[in-house]
Amino acid sequence: MTNLERLKLLTDERDGTADCPIPRMFTDEELEALLTLHDGQVEKCAYDVLLRKAENTAITLPNGITLPDQSAHYLRRAAQLRPIRTRNACRADDLSPKQDDGEHTTTGG
Repeated sequence: MTNLERLKLLTDERDGTADCPIPRMFTDEELEALLTLHDGQVEKCAYDVLLRKAENTAITLPNGITLPDQSAHYLRRAAQLRPIRTRNACRADDLSPKQDDGEHTTTGG
């Protein structure tokens, strides 16, 4: 499976198939450019694409038919791909520089 195929699978960009009836938002060329922008990292690119797709899509037609908003779906999908950015917080009064392993040094107290 190519990176483009993986990206299309992760982001529901599959030409309105029976499995995914939602129409595509990006062309293959645009997806390739986004992959290049993210240095070929498919998950990072998929996160970006899903955030771009998470706009409010609710539509009310003149005859009263309402199509639901899909943004929450794409935000949930993006959250699954978001890298974890948490770590233990250091003490507010510990102003010593960080060590190479990411830990703070403590001074005698």
